[in-house]
Amino acid sequence: MSFPMKQEYSEVMTTNEAMAYLRVTRKTLLKLVSTGKIRAAKVGKDFRYLKSEIDKFLKGDKEEDFFS
Repeated sequence: MSFPMKQEYSEVMTTNEAMAYLRVTRKTLLKLVSTGKIRAAKVGKDFRYLKSEIDKFLKGDKEEDFFS
C-alpha cells in the first residue's frame, strides 16, 4: 500500500481516504469503527468519516456518552 506524502483531506472522507490519512489497512479501519473508537456514517455500501472524529481518535480524546 502506498501513501501520499502530503495531501489535503476534506472534512468528510471516504474509507480509502481515511485509510490513507491513518496509514492503516481497510481491516484495521473497520475494526476501529466496529469497536467504537472512530465514529462513521454508513452511506450506501460504504462509510463516511469526519476528519475531526479521526483527529480526536489520534489525539486520544474521549467523547462523553450521554446515553449510558
